[in-house]
Amino acid sequence: MKTRVATPLMLVLSATLLAPVAAQTPAGAGIEPVTVRAVANFGFDQTTLRSADGEDILAEVHAMKDVNWQSVTATGHTDNIGPEEYNEGLSERRAQVIKDYLVDQGVKTAIIKTEARAASVPVAENDTAAGRAQNRRTEIEFKGVRPVTR
Repeated sequence: MKTRVATPLMLVLSATLLAPVAAQTPAGAGIEPVTVRAVANFGFDQTTLRSADGEDILAEVHAMKDVNWQSVTATGHTDNIGPEEYNEGLSERRAQVIKDYLVDQGVKTAIIKTEARAASVPVAENDTAAGRAQNRRTEIEFKGVRPVTR
């Protein structure tokens, strides 16, 4: 059985994801929305999360200790090589890999949603290897709120 040691990142995420907004908001403070976006890239026909991408995904989230994260969306994408049906499944698996990673880092499963876009939303041209590499990705969007003193 694998033992998981709580890292400072896991503790911060767990604390912020479990605490209600009202408990974190001082009297006389307002609430402002916060959105953090990250991207994980994948090799051709791959679903393996690169360790550097895993660290990058949570770097900014970790820095925002005062945010109550309310939802996370992981949207998988592919390049345009291969059948559409296959790419749909591949993009679903890529999004699921990110969800599994976030759950392992202490993010509550209930707030994470996955979506699959296959090759329908490219960020670069699929005419070159470099462009296709940019399109093989999962975009992660964290949404939350934090108290703001007025």
